[in-house]
Amino acid sequence: MHKWFLEILQSPDLGNKLTLSDCNTLTDNGNGFVYPICNNVPSFLPQQEKENNTSNANFRYIDHYTKDAEVFDYHRDKKDKLTEASVAMLQKTVIKQVPKNTGLLLDVGCGCAYVAKHFVNTNVKVVSLDIAQVNAEKALQKYPAPNHAAVVADVYALPFAENTFDCIIASEIIEHTIDPQKFIAALKRVLKPEGTLIISTPYKERIEYSLCIHCNCATPKNAHLHSFDKNNMHKLHTNSSQKIEKIILVGNKLLLHTRAILLIKKMGYTVWKCSDKIANKLLPKAQYFIIKSKKTNR
Repeated sequence: MHKWFLEILQSPDLGNKLTLSDCNTLTDNGNGFVYPICNNVPSFLPQQEKENNTSNANFRYIDHYTKDAEVFDYHRDKKDKLTEASVAMLQKTVIKQVPKNTGLLLDVGCGCAYVAKHFVNTNVKVVSLDIAQVNAEKALQKYPAPNHAAVVADVYALPFAENTFDCIIASEIIEHTIDPQKFIAALKRVLKPEGTLIISTPYKERIEYSLCIHCNCATPKNAHLHSFDKNNMHKLHTNSSQKIEKIILVGNKLLLHTRAILLIKKMGYTVWKCSDKIANKLLPKAQYFIIKSKKTNR
């Protein structure tokens, strides 16, 4: 385990420092909790507050996303060319928002680990975090580097001290969370003063439901629990004392439906970005939006 990574870790249960007991465990000397390490990925799912996994009786989110990662491989190449082009544009635009002076970056819900892929050959230290062990392990296996570490953890109980990271990316995560307000607050806690938080999420999504054959309850498609627009996102950030610097609409639906995005993609990112920006001004039907904010002193 990298020394720099061990130095920023702490127990998510009581906030105590950890000791590397052997190659397979981290120990909290304050209370004796032991956290396992598997394939160089420590798991910090909280041991003291089991309610973190049952805060909503209808949605056991830790269990759900652990199983989700086992069933769906987030690291495989997408076959749908339109989806691939749309996601590629979103990811490139997210990466462009990371400040140049970033030294330590947290990728929340790392999924296919596109953030680590971009930064492993730079001086930026990246922590790929996921609630599913399989996603975190694959991230580290695909992009092994001295400046890349991976961890399994719940955002509501992060294993890091206050004011740790220069920048945090949470791409396509907030719409899945039980409590978006607490989600932002949890990220803000581990963000340095004036640190940057970058969130991306579907824009004005109309959430579709189906009837689950197991529980006979209405179930949201893709497990999206919330839909966001500029107004409710501003409110969430204001309540969390995060100062929004920029909101970017990404992926115009007209360009997607006419398949023009495939042609524009071949012309390079600059043409792609300009075309998308013009289209969203003329017809504000974006697929996603990115919210870039700064941690204030309040």
